[in-house]
Amino acid sequence: MLIQKLHPALRPGQQLVLADSGNALFSRQGHWDSGSALHCVAMALALLGKLTDPVALSQSSTGPEMAFWDRAWPNYLHGLTRSELESFVWELNLGVRPVALHDGRSSILNFCELELKRGWPVIVGWRRSLVRDAHAALVIGIEGRQHGRAFEPSALLLLDPAAVEPRLATYNARLVFDHKRPSYVTETRAYPVKVDTAVSIRPINGPPPALISGGCA
Repeated sequence: MLIQKLHPALRPGQQLVLADSGNALFSRQGHWDSGSALHCVAMALALLGKLTDPVALSQSSTGPEMAFWDRAWPNYLHGLTRSELESFVWELNLGVRPVALHDGRSSILNFCELELKRGWPVIVGWRRSLVRDAHAALVIGIEGRQHGRAFEPSALLLLDPAAVEPRLATYNARLVFDHKRPSYVTETRAYPVKVDTAVSIRPINGPPPALISGGCA
């Protein structure tokens, strides 16, 4: 059986929203900017209850949304490297810390599975051949096969800020790991990528939530 395990703070429906508040979660990246990682951090913080409205950050005049926007906008056009992403998360002072996968510690897929099992969203970054800019998306679930008590992961379920808003779904893209190189897959396209970044966003204190599992034939 094919299993999808999703972050518990999600509530799917006609629009993907936060389970606690009902606020929209998906933050859309523009055509000109390089802010995919920033959009992902905002959505990750919303899943962890640190932001209440990740979509309207630029309109906020108080609270953590305003603090986030004040730090985010100078990076909006040129984006963030992995080390800059880690620093950005630390400097928000919102009670979270970045935990990055370092080369040789484990695979991207296993790292994301472990972090999601603990309830922590993960930002993954990849590059595409012959395309200059790197891109990032938020991992909000994992897909794989259940064999008895053993779960074998095969794909990451993503919220990609540059893809279309998910409707009647919890994700709008997948990273599939069933070939020598991972493939980025949406409803309309698929191509191989090199995944080179995985940064988990963890609360400094507090117990992790449990993942929600669903089965597909």
